[in-house]
Amino acid sequence: MVKSRYHTSMKKFVNVFLIAVIFCSVALGVYQNEVKKKAIDQTKIPLKVENERDFQRWNTNIRNKGLQITPEDFSLVEENEVYNSQWIKITSIDDPQVKAAFDQNLLDHKDILKVVFAPSGTMYLDYRNTYKDGYFPNQVHLYGLKEDKILDARILDCSERGNCYFDRAYWLDNDVFVITEWSRDISKKDETIPVCPITSVCTYAIKLHMVDLMHNKRYIYKSKTFDLNLSGWIQNL
Repeated sequence: MVKSRYHTSMKKFVNVFLIAVIFCSVALGVYQNEVKKKAIDQTKIPLKVENERDFQRWNTNIRNKGLQITPEDFSLVEENEVYNSQWIKITSIDDPQVKAAFDQNLLDHKDILKVVFAPSGTMYLDYRNTYKDGYFPNQVHLYGLKEDKILDARILDCSERGNCYFDRAYWLDNDVFVITEWSRDISKKDETIPVCPITSVCTYAIKLHMVDLMHNKRYIYKSKTFDLNLSGWIQNL
């Protein structure tokens, strides 16, 4: 009788132990999958960008023209701060004359190709590949209202030696925007690399910049490399 009870108790103990082991194994597996998923998400284009209609239209356009680049071909290569005191001017909007000039500036940049406004309508990106408002073709101009301050900044630039070209920009919300840059796959700081004319076939990569103004962060995702004559492509972008 005692022996039977002992076996019954041991059987229950073993069952509880096995259930506990299985539970811990499942929990550990879920945790490891989440860690892996998070790690993958940090190195690839975020889903909020990949699911954005503007990104999908852009990606479909270049693929239809023969360049097979997909979201999986991009990986995070750099993360840094956005604001630089040398490249930004901050002004209070409290002065009526400043406010009037600000309002006029917004009106002057409405309905211009390659000038895109944030959903609020009080901030824009000017990425025209030409001289604009004191900024060079290889620079992106950010202008607009943040709380009670007017920001006027060179928010991005790229290497002229790299034949760089900004082709698309869009806002995800009032603080986050995305801009894509085509440029040669070279170091921006290396002045010894030979020039490759934009009218020739050169090796390029696409850099997708995701900028978060609220958190002062810029994430740069770079695609795989490819060879093409960018001058001919620009007409179709």
